[in-house]
Formats: sequence, C-alpha cells, structure tokens
Amino acid sequence: MNGRRARIGTVLFLTVLALITASASAGAAGSTAISGLSPYPDGGDPTDPAAVTACNGEPQTGVLYRNSETEPYLAVNPTNPNNMIAGWHQDRWSNGAAQGLGAAFTVDGGMTWTPVNIPFTRCAGALSGSAGDYGRASDPWISFSPDGTAHYMALVADNTPNRNGMAVARSTDGGATWTEPQIIKANPARDPVGASLFHDKNSITADPIDPDLVYATWTLFRNGVTSLLVSRSTDGGEKWGPPIPIATFGTVNPAEVVSFRQGAQIVVLPDGTLVNAFYRILFDQKNLAVSFEQALFRSTDDGKHWDRMDIAVAGFTPAGAFDPELGIPVRDASQIPDIAVDDATGALYMTWQQANTQGLVEVAVSRSVDGGFTWSTPIRVSQEGEVVQSFLPAVSVNADGTVGVLYYDFRNDVTGDSELSTDVHLALFDAGLVFQEERRLTTSSFDMRQMVITGPRGYFPGDYVGLDTDGTDFVAAFTLANNLGLPVAFPQSPGLFVDTNNRQDIVFARETP
Repeated sequence: MNGRRARIGTVLFLTVLALITASASAGAAGSTAISGLSPYPDGGDPTDPAAVTACNGEPQTGVLYRNSETEPYLAVNPTNPNNMIAGWHQDRWSNGAAQGLGAAFTVDGGMTWTPVNIPFTRCAGALSGSAGDYGRASDPWISFSPDGTAHYMALVADNTPNRNGMAVARSTDGGATWTEPQIIKANPARDPVGASLFHDKNSITADPIDPDLVYATWTLFRNGVTSLLVSRSTDGGEKWGPPIPIATFGTVNPAEVVSFRQGAQIVVLPDGTLVNAFYRILFDQKNLAVSFEQALFRSTDDGKHWDRMDIAVAGFTPAGAFDPELGIPVRDASQIPDIAVDDATGALYMTWQQANTQGLVEVAVSRSVDGGFTWSTPIRVSQEGEVVQSFLPAVSVNADGTVGVLYYDFRNDVTGDSELSTDVHLALFDAGLVFQEERRLTTSSFDMRQMVITGPRGYFPGDYVGLDTDGTDFVAAFTLANNLGLPVAFPQSPGLFVDTNNRQDIVFARETP
C-alpha cells in the first residue's frame, strides 16, 4: 500500500469549506451544496489569464470558468451509508476537461461535506514526474469496494500536445485521505508512427462482493479506430493489470460492422457476471447507412475474457437538448447510457437519451431479467409527453427494488422570457418498470443560460450526473446554475480568457420513496 497520502486540513481547503454555504445555488433551496469556489492558485490575480493558468504548467487556450464545477459523480460506502464521496470537474475549460477534479466526502448522510484535494493535475499540486503531472483532468468516477475502500478514476491530459492517460487514487477512510494517484495506462504525445492515441470516457467499478477485484474500462481512439479496454486489479486497487482490448471493429451481420463504441460502464450481477454497457455505431457497408444501438459485452470469469460478440439492447436515434429560443445546444449525455443492477434479483436497467417522434430529446429506460441477453421495449421516462425536452439521465435501484431515473427538463420554461428555466426530477418505477411517481429535486428552476459553454457544444451540466442509493433512499449529486443574471457569450471568441463568475455548483439531494 502506498504510504504517501494526500491529506486534508490545509488552510486552502478550510477556506473552501467555509465558502461552500455561501456559494449554494439559488435554484436549489432544498439541496445541499457540495462544491465551493476554486481551490487552485490564481497567481495573485484571478482575472489575469496568464496568472491563473500558470499552475497548468503549459500554454493554454480556451475559456477557463474559474469557480465553476460540472459533471459530478457520487458513491455510497456500503459499510456506512452515511459516508458518501462526490467528485466533479473543478474550473472547467471550454475546450475540454478542467484544471483539476474536485472531491468531497460526508459522514452525516449528506448534510455537510468536507472538501479534499487529490493531485490529479499540476494545479491540484501534482509534482513533476508524478501520475498527476498533467495540465487538465476529466471524467471523474468513484466506486466503493465491499470493505469500504473507495476508488477514484480520472482521465488526465495535457492541452498540447496530446499526452494523456488513465489515473486512479484510493481511500481506505471514507474519502478523508487518498493515496497518490497512479497511472493505469498512459501514452506519450505521439506514438512511434506519429499518430496520437487518446484514452477517453472512463469508468471504474469495484466488485460488490470481492474487495480484491476492481475493474476499469474506457475507450481508446487511434487513427479513426476505437477499442474498448478493460484493466483489472486483483489486490483491491493497489496494482493494475495491463489494459485488454475487448472489442474493436466487429461484424454484426454480412452487411454491417460496428465502427464505434463509447461510454463503457461495468456492473456486476449477483452471480459475479460482468456486464459492460455502452453505445455503438453500426455502418451498413452495402447501403452506406449508419445506425445507433445501446449494447453490452459480458464476462463470466471476473473480466479475464469477454464475449466475442456484443449484445444489442435497443436501437435509437440520437438527440440532444437545445435552447428552444436561442438555438444553443446543451452538451448532455448524448448517446452515452447509464446502467444499474438490482443486487437482490440481478435485474438490469439501462437508460439513455433518444429522439422522440417530434424529433426532440427524451429519456428512455429498459429492463433485462436474464443477465442482459434480452431487453424490454424501451419506455419514455418523463410523463410530460413528447413536447418537453428531457435529458441527462442516471439510473439506480434501491434495496426494495424501486428503480429511480434522474433527468433534467425544460417543462417550467416560459417562452419569451430571459431565462431558460431548467429543473431536475427523479422518476420512480417498480421493478417491472411500471411508473409510480415523480419527485422534483429542484425547489425552484435555475437558468441554463448562466452555465459554462463548451465551445460549439453549448451549455455544459455534464456528460453525466451522480445517482446512488444508501439502501432505501435515493441520493443524487447534480449540477445547477447560479442565477447571476450574466448569460454567457455564444459562440465564444478564440484565445485565452478567464470567467471568474461562480456560474454553477454541484449540489446534493435525497429522496425517500
């Protein structure tokens, strides 16, 4: 076990803790703020782009949204449900990733949160030559082992050149202290033949029964070819095995090939079978047609070997949310699915975005009761019908078998006013996906037009948000905009800029079915 620990308690993070209450979102009166203002160095002048980005350790481009957080994840400790850990993008860049990844833990069920620093990047304090010796980080993902060990995985990267990798840190005390990050896999700026590799969209899953087994999965891009990779730890995350490609191109039938897989996420069935869910793009070579499907791979030997052919869950037409008046897109989950398993019955539930018959984005959910081999006809989650955009879903199953699907929508927006009124909801279903009720997690709407902008992809609440259960209750970490009356500029101007406004925060909410 690595004896070096990233410990909390510095003046810097006590200051951030004191600021958390002050930075709570106006749209989340019934929620608890998790994140606060930026903990990273400002070079003595938070408005000077050169000073603020000096900690990145290399030249930067884009808009740095200092003090703004996005893309949260949340995990509950199975040995102590009052202990949870959240992670997020801290100080998001408009053109990819963030200055670092934030983290906070709670020991009182989410009433209060203590921030911690994990040096995934130079701005977060990583030393030269360490696993965090990178300018930016992205894709926070957290999972608890059954013995209470927490694992935090991150994509680490430099802005230029394209040097990047997958890093992980672990905590054995509920998130209060962390090992120094270690690299699972990294590539230099250029490989020997001059083509950049890029590791992207990672997730990490601790086996819920065996504390020695932990699984990491992600996509590797190279020269237009994508491969899903899986790396295993068999000693509780202390060391990691080499990443194994489980899929590249693959023939589905004589006419079609799988040309893309992304958004991989592993869940573990009660019998130990691993299910790795993702979306795939099919290319019909004969008819030159492209289609999209949610799909999965299975492994029955703890991830050492995987199915040679992936299993289709459902076809869908991609769709994303957009500002109905200004036309600005929302960078949301897009095609990426979320998957959860009922630990008692083994039933699987998958949710994703798709286009409805009106061409607008909606959230769908489907169920499998045979380990992922067959799936029910997807149903629309929102009860508002097809004229209200719903997006950015997450799914979880509580100990009673109740299925919760969290999502955002614009149902309370008023055409012609200055705001894009946005809310977050939790839809509850029984084990058979019969709708039960819906809970609004935002006690008042927030204005999406205040959010950070990710270049041409628009407003950015995150590619995903966090949803888990502490047994019976559903617990969530999601992104809200602070109603500052300062809409962002779209499109963005080229160059290097700093926006110091606290545009958005990560908040926590709890719902008891």
